[in-house]
Amino acid sequence: MSATEFWRPIVRLGQCMALAAVGLFAAPQSRADMMLLSQTTLVTGTESTVVPFTIPSPGSVQVTLSNIAWPQSLESLSFMLSSSDDVLGSWSTSSSSVQSYNVTPGTYFAHVTGTAAGSLDLGLYSISVSFQPAGVVPLPASGVLLLCGVLGWLFMARSRREGAPDSHAPAFAAD
Repeated sequence: MSATEFWRPIVRLGQCMALAAVGLFAAPQSRADMMLLSQTTLVTGTESTVVPFTIPSPGSVQVTLSNIAWPQSLESLSFMLSSSDDVLGSWSTSSSSVQSYNVTPGTYFAHVTGTAAGSLDLGLYSISVSFQPAGVVPLPASGVLLLCGVLGWLFMARSRREGAPDSHAPAFAAD
């Protein structure tokens, strides 16, 4: 075995490890968003809805409220986020709006009030509430899985090479 043949698998392993490391560092941070509420509601006249939801740990709640133009937009659409003893925020929108709130564990309430307009006195709104825990949620197993996959692939490639007949060996002629 020449020195080149000896070092070739080691160099390939180093290249694969470098690529794996670059891939792990270049990958975006993982997130663990949790959808708490997602619904579309038909409003006749003026209607109010209160939906409770539970926050499991400190983090951020993102509320998206959209006034859908069907058959026409609502005349007014408002939102309020509250806990059992405090109002965290309230706002109104004529089209679509997104707000974020920092929260602690507990039960919260999403209050939505819509007033329809026009001859049909109908309208639609859509609301979604998602939760993001504080800090970034790591995925440590993904790096280990990637490393095991690369090492397994290299092991299989090496064992195939060792099991194949040597192309430089002289062939024996049959008598």
